[in-house]
Amino acid sequence: MKKLIAAAVASSMTAFAMADISITGDAKYEYDLNDNNGTKTATANTEAHINFTGKSGDTTFVAKFQLVENATDGDFDMEDTYITTKVAGIGVKAGNYASGTTGLAGEIEEGGRSHGKVMLSYKLGDIDLYAGNGGDSTATPGADTGMNGNMFAGARTTIGGQTVEIKKNSEVLDSFGIKGSAGGVNYRYETQDHDTHGDASYAEVSTTVGGVTIQYASLDADVAAMLTETDSSVFALESGNYSDSTGNSQVAVSTTVDGNKITVKSGSVEKGLSTTRDKDYTQLSVSRALASGATAVVTYTDQDMATGDKQNLEIELNVKF
Repeated sequence: MKKLIAAAVASSMTAFAMADISITGDAKYEYDLNDNNGTKTATANTEAHINFTGKSGDTTFVAKFQLVENATDGDFDMEDTYITTKVAGIGVKAGNYASGTTGLAGEIEEGGRSHGKVMLSYKLGDIDLYAGNGGDSTATPGADTGMNGNMFAGARTTIGGQTVEIKKNSEVLDSFGIKGSAGGVNYRYETQDHDTHGDASYAEVSTTVGGVTIQYASLDADVAAMLTETDSSVFALESGNYSDSTGNSQVAVSTTVDGNKITVKSGSVEKGLSTTRDKDYTQLSVSRALASGATAVVTYTDQDMATGDKQNLEIELNVKF
């Protein structure tokens, strides 16, 4: 009997050891102090993301959860649930997931999440091919809704050190992008062409001199409906948050001093205040990794308002695990 019990325990432990399951995530506490033309408000927010990943051979399942709590509300949300695998050499990604700003035209359009997404990928020599279905919703202005209206296809390759990508987003939208580096200058240019809304483009150049990184970034669109991104890591203020905005231009300078990363961003949101008035802004951010494993970030933002201006001081403590 003892031998049977020992064998059963050993078998269960072996099965557990063979399972490839990981838990990662991040959490942050934010305190915001706003002074809007003399009216002061203060808010606090706690947010966490928990990611579960399970692997078996070439197949991976991912589930991402978000927990948010502030003074007025608490929320628990299942953000992403998707599976990736390979079938006859073709990569498959299926489920509910978001496309981020790192993708083609990510600074132009909001990625967003939708259900029922499917993407197939295949490497043909030096060319990465992909095609799929965007699911049951889309951030593309004027595009059809429903599964059939969200079909897309694209190709990406490297030519002379430059990454070039083309994409058919939908029946009414096409995208093109190129990025690379030349003479110590990094560059990125992406553009979208919409059948009825015209064109939108994103341009970025950056270089590092003496430990100081200088970046210029700009957005330009024929109509405001083309600029829908509201939360990228590039701009201090996003054009997508202003209904009339058709552009944005910003200069950013960053360096590290005594373990403190300092970043200054200064720019202007075209038609950010009205159809005839731009919105100027300046942001100073200082972040430092602490010995405890957390990172402290202090950000001060000054921006024009329709009357007067607005200052925001954000203090954040975040950790990744």
